[in-house]
Amino acid sequence: MSTWADEIRSDKNWHHAAPWHYISIEDDETWQSVTRNPDGDIIKSLQLFENVLKNTKTSQKDKWQALAFYVHFVGDIHQPLHVGHRHDKGGNTINVKWFGQETNLHSVWDSKIIEQQQLSYTEYSEFLSRISQGERQQWSGQSYYEWAEESKFLRKKTYILEQNYQGEDDLRFNYVFVNKPIVEKRLQQAGIRLAEKLNAIFH
Repeated sequence: MSTWADEIRSDKNWHHAAPWHYISIEDDETWQSVTRNPDGDIIKSLQLFENVLKNTKTSQKDKWQALAFYVHFVGDIHQPLHVGHRHDKGGNTINVKWFGQETNLHSVWDSKIIEQQQLSYTEYSEFLSRISQGERQQWSGQSYYEWAEESKFLRKKTYILEQNYQGEDDLRFNYVFVNKPIVEKRLQQAGIRLAEKLNAIFH
């Protein structure tokens, strides 16, 4: 379910949903001053689909689609580059190498750092589930804007790139070492917050 919102992006019937996956805001902008995309953004989408899920009159089809979008977007908003700069489309136009292979910065943060770990996904999930009660309480009770503000703050660190001997941006073990703890914490926060929201929505 959590990947469905990405799987449909190649379907022309869902092209209108592309802006729902992110929000663009510059360092000097605030949530009060930022110009929002009239076609929607990730915060508007989370609010919309939360309301769809709460509505007892929502059809079964609309409800499962809303749930799939909602689960996906809770993950996306915790990835720092989904609260991105307009000029580089959240790191999508920042070309880098990943262990010598061509890619872009956004892709590194979407999947490649996670794929670098040595555990199976089941083992990794169990490892990430070790969350203290204090952390659960600290991460709960916050708004979508607060989640986004965290990502906006963290994204500065994503641009501190590792270079090879040729002076190319070639991200390797040092970049993973520095940033993997950030990725893991954001995965944990997203999981706790998704559980909190779904418990509230479905009582």
